[in-house]
Amino acid sequence: MTRFIIAIIFVVTTSLLYAVLTYETDLEAFDLGELKALLGDPRPIIPAEPSIESQRQRFASQIMQYAKSENKRLEAARTFINAAINRQIKKSETDAVLIYLTKYFGVPENTSLDTIQHELMMRVDGLPPRLVATQAAIESAWGTSRFAVNGNNFFGHQCYSKGCGIKPKQSTNPNLEVRTFNSTGDAVAAYYQNINSHRAYTKLRTKRAELRVQREEITVERLIPTLSAYSEQGAEYLKILKSVSRSDHIQLAAKAPQ
Repeated sequence: MTRFIIAIIFVVTTSLLYAVLTYETDLEAFDLGELKALLGDPRPIIPAEPSIESQRQRFASQIMQYAKSENKRLEAARTFINAAINRQIKKSETDAVLIYLTKYFGVPENTSLDTIQHELMMRVDGLPPRLVATQAAIESAWGTSRFAVNGNNFFGHQCYSKGCGIKPKQSTNPNLEVRTFNSTGDAVAAYYQNINSHRAYTKLRTKRAELRVQREEITVERLIPTLSAYSEQGAEYLKILKSVSRSDHIQLAAKAPQ
């Protein structure tokens, strides 16, 4: 009788474990699909506001709308981190969601689970829309540069394989091209990915995380000092950032009802 009861308990326990594992596998696949849709799909077009007469203000307003949309995507993506970590604790093979997140945000693979979680929480995060619009204005001459008009490149992104973009006229590097994008939204998404993954912007990510812990507002003014590596101009670039961020075009776009 005792053996029979033990056998029943074993069967029930095994069945429950199988059900849990099956559920976890299904949830992992579902989460991966949702995450790919959030981060990997082409971004929808957000039209410029025709009622804004100033071209510069209209450009800044549109970029801010794309930035707000990207912030929402990252906020949603952030919710997948802890679930993936918890699944990973229970199994030996690497969780598919963690593989996708670490690759997208440039987190080294051969690190501890605690480090991966910490790094992802640092990287999967948004930015002040006014900062995004300010950098776009500087890097693309308010959306009028050749690379912006012909390639939707608003942030100076470069690439180094033949045919990957537009060849700069004065470049002496035969491999250097300015990357092209299918849309403004895709360019904004690439900008976020760059800021959130490249080692040059570790200071920005650290400052942003500190502000979150302190429950302080993440502002343009607090992040600008961390961006000297974005341009070869260094400290001079920071001055330009501050100046453009305070311009009427940026300020009015930020204050306008969206």
